[in-house]
Amino acid sequence: MTATKETKVKAKKAVKKLATKGSATEKTPVKKIKKTPVKRAIKKKDIEYERMFMQGDLFEIEGMPKKVLDDFDTITEELNVKDKEKEKLLALVKARYEKSMVEPGEAVGIITAQSLGEPGTQLTLRTKHYAGSAEVSVGSGIQRVEEIVDGRLKAKYPTMTIYIGDAELIKDEKKLTAFAKTLIDVRIDDVIKINEDLSKGKVTIELVQDAIDSRNVNVEELVAKINKHIKFDGKKKDKNLLEFIFKNESLLKIRRTLNKLRSTRIQGVRGIDKVIVTKENNETVIKTSGTNLKAVVKMPEIDGSRTTTNDIKEISKVLGIEAGRMAIVNELSGVLKDNGIAIDIRHIMLLADSMCFDGEIRGIVRTGITRGKASPFARAAFEETVKHLLDAAFKGEVETLEGVVENIIVGQPIKVGTGRVSLVMKK
Repeated sequence: MTATKETKVKAKKAVKKLATKGSATEKTPVKKIKKTPVKRAIKKKDIEYERMFMQGDLFEIEGMPKKVLDDFDTITEELNVKDKEKEKLLALVKARYEKSMVEPGEAVGIITAQSLGEPGTQLTLRTKHYAGSAEVSVGSGIQRVEEIVDGRLKAKYPTMTIYIGDAELIKDEKKLTAFAKTLIDVRIDDVIKINEDLSKGKVTIELVQDAIDSRNVNVEELVAKINKHIKFDGKKKDKNLLEFIFKNESLLKIRRTLNKLRSTRIQGVRGIDKVIVTKENNETVIKTSGTNLKAVVKMPEIDGSRTTTNDIKEISKVLGIEAGRMAIVNELSGVLKDNGIAIDIRHIMLLADSMCFDGEIRGIVRTGITRGKASPFARAAFEETVKHLLDAAFKGEVETLEGVVENIIVGQPIKVGTGRVSLVMKK
């Protein structure tokens, strides 16, 4: 027997010894398992074992990863769980962990597609019965699922949930409502009426008081902005009336100036149309119609670590691809949960992983993930079959028949489950 084989045998014996020592049948408390790490059970001079330990080949004690056991130990110490209860709890955790494990060679992709496809069909059928109702209009049914899975550039109904970080602001309801109104993207055209008499070069601007009050706009700032934009001060005919006389200006220039004036922003954040102050999980938050995460998270009054939007592409641009991946998982599971559909979160996580694999959110569409597949058959199986096969023929691509789809097309056993294993016997 070579030195390497002897080392492996030693390592296996040591791990087995530890597993028996800390099992639920023994009277030794679980605490002692942690204080007797695998590393001490074998002589330190054994270099081969050290290599195996560092590479993570011996990562399981008690049939569970060491990290899980470390977390278990930390939590039970915090909760002050006694030794006997700790042993029972460890047995439950171990049973739960073993149930959650996936068999090697399991066709997780196909099961994910099936698990998401069935409720997707139900959602589609259900949407037809809700024609014209609020459920469809807010984008919470199959339309929202399609939007997420297709990785669309913009959400059809973009919304934000803004959490307040300022403790004083959250206590005062009036101040909070006033602050929420300052977030609305207000253009000059929203709070004025323009009357033109271009034959005399005269333009009268009326300030609409109701619109100014409802949007919490400062009148002095508004007048200053109008005067600055038109480049000369208007004559005040009344409290809410400004008159401008354009001398020796062409009609085209006057019209361009007024059109530019209408679209000028007075206050607020670009893209936010409406706001509402509401309660969510016993906490006051601001819900918005429209989204601009980049601008909002910079505000000192806002809790930027929790403020979020339903626009997944925007999240990935502002916070990075990992945040985008989590947004896909949260949004998709949220939509399904709202419709009373229970799906194992791991299916959704697998879908999110494949969408964000190369650092950018790609939809499950012909221009997204499918386009990047190496196999010509896999690309042809989705959409535009002839186009993909011709392209592959012109480029001289080779089909290696590694995936599931390719093997089904040519009628070979697929490399899943028992088909994943090749058995070789020697005499």
